[in-house]
Amino acid sequence: MNGFLDSLKRAFRITPVTADLIVINAIMFVVTLLTGGFETDNLVRLGGLVPAFVTENGEWYRVLTAMFMHGGVLHFAMNMIALYYLGSAMERSIGPVRFLGLYLAAGLGADLTIVFLGAANELTIGASGALYGIMAALFYITFSHRNWFTPASVGSIRKMIAINFAITFLIPNISIVGHLAGFAIGFFAAVALVPKIPYFTRRHLPKPQPDEDADDDGTPQA
Repeated sequence: MNGFLDSLKRAFRITPVTADLIVINAIMFVVTLLTGGFETDNLVRLGGLVPAFVTENGEWYRVLTAMFMHGGVLHFAMNMIALYYLGSAMERSIGPVRFLGLYLAAGLGADLTIVFLGAANELTIGASGALYGIMAALFYITFSHRNWFTPASVGSIRKMIAINFAITFLIPNISIVGHLAGFAIGFFAAVALVPKIPYFTRRHLPKPQPDEDADDDGTPQA
């Protein structure tokens, strides 16, 4: 128990934004369970993204709230595992403020793209737009600052991205538009946000090792 609490304290100290994002997602998960579960009507009522409700009713808050909602236990668990590993590596690389900017840019950008290019009455929820933005930023770093990671880490990042793109197109009920938009926005955001000197060097933090942090099973879903 003490070991778990120590790990929790360490997470909030070294990667506070990642830890806070996981807490917010967990709160929304509990709220969803307590207010009616994962039925479509309840998810819509709590703030799930339905493009028609945004464009016709002006409910723009859904672009944000949908980022923190999930459609089931597995959906929530897999996205939070991915956020913990990928988010921690990214936050240690570029710092909490830049990481938060990247996360919000990719997540909000993905949801806005769904509003204008997705099916008008289709419900979309999940953190995967933001997570694909993180993957894109890590992908960018493997070319622009590959010395930040070990050669094994670079290969692991690229392999993980290839697997996730395959899953995006092969598994039904996944928002292809959201994933592609999140990745594209994340990549261009990384060009602007990734510093010349990594955050972990300036703050004397442990160097991120995505080959250890990122598991192939930690697949973002939407």
